[in-house]
Amino acid sequence: MEMLNSMGMLLSFDLWAWILNGFSKWIINYGWMIIVFTIILKLVMIPLDIYQRKSTQKQAKVSAIMQPEMQELQKKYGNNREKLNQEQAKLYKKYNINMGGMCLSMLLTMGLSLVIFFSLFSSLRKVGNEKLYDSYKVLDKVCIEQLANRDVDTLTDIEKNQIEVEVKAEFAKLKKQNSWLWVKNVWKSDTATSQFVSFKDYANHYKLKGEAKDNAEDRYELITEAIDGEKTNANGCYVLIILAVAVSFGTQLLSSKLLTPKGQKLNTMNKVMMAIIPLSMVYFAFTSNVVFTLYIIINSLMSAIISTGITLIMNQKDKGKSVEEIVYKNKNVEVVEYSRNYKK
Repeated sequence: MEMLNSMGMLLSFDLWAWILNGFSKWIINYGWMIIVFTIILKLVMIPLDIYQRKSTQKQAKVSAIMQPEMQELQKKYGNNREKLNQEQAKLYKKYNINMGGMCLSMLLTMGLSLVIFFSLFSSLRKVGNEKLYDSYKVLDKVCIEQLANRDVDTLTDIEKNQIEVEVKAEFAKLKKQNSWLWVKNVWKSDTATSQFVSFKDYANHYKLKGEAKDNAEDRYELITEAIDGEKTNANGCYVLIILAVAVSFGTQLLSSKLLTPKGQKLNTMNKVMMAIIPLSMVYFAFTSNVVFTLYIIINSLMSAIISTGITLIMNQKDKGKSVEEIVYKNKNVEVVEYSRNYKK
């Protein structure tokens, strides 16, 4: 737990915000920026992925080999838990399995992945909210400058048109950064919601009250009406949410297939994870912004590519090797199979 807390403090909001800000300096569009960032982050994690995949795949192969003996022990000592544990420990030792090391490896990889996921989720939500407020504030500043201390109600049609021209010009600059393909604003979800921050949230964020709030609301109406009704148009069309769920499910299915020896069925844990993870992605994709949803999709795709690549390389490397060479390498042990007995 202390290790996870330490990682959480290291991968804090400020750190992610600083990193993302650095990326945004040379990739202007935030949608493409998060895609590049996710790919680089995943590439940095490859050494840990390789270590974990090798450990997990070896465990899967050894488990398949030792399964007949494990079943025999369970039949023989099923009523004596203490004796069964002792014999299983001997069996693990015989097959050169370090359960403690494998568990630690799995916990480290899983822990780091979860810390990255949730800290990035929290960070991008905070960054996204600030971007929404800052983007609107830029438009509001343009409006205030054009008003020159006048009320919106006192403007002539010509003056309103002039403000609309200035607001549209500034909005076009912001749109270049904030839009991505069909999505109007990557700092909101790919749903039917408006791309603009609501005035209620904006007023609460800046603690506007009284006359200042009334004037700000008049400017809000003027600004949102100026941009051809963009306030009421849907920000997205749910494509990324569907993709996030589909890719997450596909990645889980592929990973389970890769780690399940031929002829064996998926275990209960893998089946449960194949349901839980995609369903959880529905929640995150709906409640987070497009930037984080893109992270989910690209991270899942990269995981599938890397896992497949590592597995294919390992299988090719192990091709033609005996059971003893794969499991024990240079260790002299006796392997017992129920079809035959042989020694290395």
